[in-house]
Amino acid sequence: MASNTLQSGSSRAKLPVHKRYPLDLNGAQLVLAGFASSIALATPHKSINLYENPSIYLCFSASVLFLYYAVLVLADVYCYKVSDPGARRPLSTRAKRAFMTLLSTLALSVVVALVFVLFGAPVLTQHSETFMAAVNFSLLAITPAILTLKPTFSAWRRALLSAEQKSIPEKWAAGFFWCTAVTTWASAYFIPMDWDRPWQRWPLPVVGGAFLGNLISLLFVLIRCFIVPVARADYEESENEKRRMVRELENEERQSRPVTRSMAKKDL
Repeated sequence: MASNTLQSGSSRAKLPVHKRYPLDLNGAQLVLAGFASSIALATPHKSINLYENPSIYLCFSASVLFLYYAVLVLADVYCYKVSDPGARRPLSTRAKRAFMTLLSTLALSVVVALVFVLFGAPVLTQHSETFMAAVNFSLLAITPAILTLKPTFSAWRRALLSAEQKSIPEKWAAGFFWCTAVTTWASAYFIPMDWDRPWQRWPLPVVGGAFLGNLISLLFVLIRCFIVPVARADYEESENEKRRMVRELENEERQSRPVTRSMAKKDL
C-alpha cells in the first residue's frame, strides 16, 4: 500500500505542474444545473404555487438553487473539477466561499430589485415578490460570475462587457449572465399586454424568462466551452488556463499556511 502511494507520488512529481493538479471542465455540472432548475420550478405543495403564493414559491426555488451551488462549492467542482483530492481547497475555505457567495448574491439581489423597480415593477406593493424574483434572477445569472470571476471591477468588465478574447471561466460567466438577462428583459413585454391571463401578473413572466434563459445558457455554455474548443482542437488555451488556475490554487495555499502556523503557535 505504501509502495503504491510512493510510486503514484513520484510519478506525479515527474509531470508538469498543471498535470499534477489536473483541472478539467466539469461538464456533468451542466446536467445537474438543468436538474436543479427543474426541481426549483416544481410545486412543493398544492397550496404553494406560483399563482396563489408567488413569494413563498420563489423562496422555495431560490433555496433549491442555492443548495445546488453550495453542494458544488463544498465539493470544489464548480466549473472546474480537481481530480486529485489532495489538491482541493480545505473544507473550511470551501465553506467560507459558499457563505460569502450567499451574502454576495443577496447583496446583488437588492441592486437587481432596484433595477426591476426602475423598469416598471410595483413600487408601493408586492415588495416580497419583487425581491424574491431578484434573488432568483441573481442565482441564475450572477452567481456563476461570483464563483468564476475575481472580485474586481476589471475582471467583471472584461468578462461581461468586453469584446476581447475571453478565458473559459469568463465565457462561462458571460454565457449565464447574458442569456438569462436578455430573456428576462424580453419576457417583461408580456406584462402590459391586454390578454388578461393569470401568468401575466408580476413577477411571473420575468421569473419564467429567467429560467428559460438559464436553460438556453446551459446549451450556450456547452457549445462555447466544450464543443467549440474540441472542434477547433484548441488544447493550448485550455492547458494555459489550467496552469493559471493551478497558480491561483498554490497562491491560496501559501497565503493560508502562515495563518495556520500562527494559530498552531497560539494553541501551544
